Amino acid sequence: MDNLSQRYLRLCQAYSQLAERYTKLDIDHMTLREKLVPFLMAFKYYKQMTEQLAAEKEAMQQELNELRDRYQLLVSQNGNAPINEELLSALAEAEEQMELIEETLKEQEADPDPNLLPFEKQLLEEYTKGSGDFQALLPQSSSHSGVTA
Repeated sequence: MDNLSQRYLRLCQAYSQLAERYTKLDIDHMTLREKLVPFLMAFKYYKQMTEQLAAEKEAMQQELNELRDRYQLLVSQNGNAPINEELLSALAEAEEQMELIEETLKEQEADPDPNLLPFEKQLLEEYTKGSGDFQALLPQSSSHSGVTA
C-alpha cells in the first residue's frame, strides 16, 4: 500500500509541476500575442502605404506622360515657338519629382526594410510566408493570402 501512495504522490506532484509550467507558458503566449498585434497592425499599415504610394506613383507617371504628349503636340502645332519660362520650370520640377519617386520605389523594391538586420529580414520573410517556425502559428487561410490583421 505504501508503494501505491508514493506513486500517487509523485503523480500528483508531477501534475502540479506540469500545471505550473503550463500556466507560465500560457501567460508567456498571451504576452507574446499582445506584443504581436501592434506589430501586425504596423506591418499592415506600412504595406498599405507602400501599395498606395505605388498607385500614386503610377497615376503621377501617367499624368506626366499626358503632359509630355500635350507639350509635344503644342510644340508641333506652334513650330518651335518660344515656350513660357514658367511652363518649362514647372515641367522640369515635375520631372525631378518623378525621378525622385521612381528612385525611392526602386530602392524600396530592392530593400523594403533597409533598417533591419539580415536575420530580422529573414525572420520577417518567414513570418509573411508562413514558413519555418511560423508555419504552425498562422491560420491556414492567411498563409495563402499574406498577412492579415
